[in-house]
Amino acid sequence: MLKFFPRHCQQLLCPHPSKKLQCAGHIRLVEATQPACIWRMRKSAMAHKAAGGVGAKRAAATGNFPRTRLPFLRNLVQSAQCSPNTYCTVAPFKSYPPYIIGEQRKPASRVLYKDPQCIVVNDAFPKSRMHCLVMPLDPSLGSLNDLRTDHVPLLQHLMDVAEKYVLFTRSDGVSREAGLQLLEFMVGFHSLPSLPQLHMHLISRDFDGPCIKTKKHYNSFATAFFLPAEKVVEDLERNGRVTLNQNTAELTRLEHEEPQCLWCGLKPGGFQQLRVHLRTCPSSRACVPSTLSTA
Repeated sequence: MLKFFPRHCQQLLCPHPSKKLQCAGHIRLVEATQPACIWRMRKSAMAHKAAGGVGAKRAAATGNFPRTRLPFLRNLVQSAQCSPNTYCTVAPFKSYPPYIIGEQRKPASRVLYKDPQCIVVNDAFPKSRMHCLVMPLDPSLGSLNDLRTDHVPLLQHLMDVAEKYVLFTRSDGVSREAGLQLLEFMVGFHSLPSLPQLHMHLISRDFDGPCIKTKKHYNSFATAFFLPAEKVVEDLERNGRVTLNQNTAELTRLEHEEPQCLWCGLKPGGFQQLRVHLRTCPSSRACVPSTLSTA
């Protein structure tokens, strides 16, 4: 009986294999006289893998499907389905949680709006001063790949809800105290999403959130890796499905390329230098005109 097991499983779970041969980072166990020992090791290794240890498969399918199977967004949608709608109440929207300087991440996502078709939640890892997700309540919509022409009205509804939430922040007292009424916003989708459950980003264009740490974070919004919602709708109407996310090699290249200012094109030589530049770029259009911000 010839079996292969990772070294950590062999060392921690089986103290008495009859023979050990180290080969390419694994242990080859040649066991002819103790089948019970082999059975125990196999069972323990399977349990370790199921618990998320070395060898556990966290990545989903390759290509333009969600990169992981992590259930965070699906759980949010499932939980929200049991909560009451807010769209028909006196105060349909809740204030966006204000950013506290020095804070490393926001509180867990919470529902800021709900109607029979979608919810708005604050992103738990905000990449800008305001970063929300607008998600349909249909659990069968895992990503852009699940969309067809008959989903166009749903996408238009998501865009309409996002626009209304932006208008809400213009007049909301908590949002105004945080300066959110000064910000410009954009809505769209990551071409190669990280998490299953279709979600549309509603994000301010300052890219100065507490959780924007790497060039990949920035490039996922500041390059063609980010698909504006209206472009996705046009693509669906023209082709019957989303085609903008098919060239995965090019999209991955965009995600990893040297970051540059999306306003003036400057490449300051590193992401942290770019963050400093974005705050003072004279060409920046991250804020609304002063006449609107004081309205």
